[in-house]
Amino acid sequence: MDNGAYEKYKQENPDVYTPLSTYDYLDKFVHQLTNTELVVCGVAIALAIIAIYKIFTRNKDKQSEDHHDE
Repeated sequence: MDNGAYEKYKQENPDVYTPLSTYDYLDKFVHQLTNTELVVCGVAIALAIIAIYKIFTRNKDKQSEDHHDE
């Protein structure tokens, strides 16, 4: 850009460097969860517990079948 077009552009569109400390509302960790988020987390935890329980009971069933076949 010649004949001062870049300087004109910079005056119309200045660079804004805002330090992150001015954004107080941005938290790294959420301090309160909504009811929907709590329900989703609860269901996910319940499904994980059920899955782990089924894995262990399936392994015990296979081991007991192996002992009966011998």
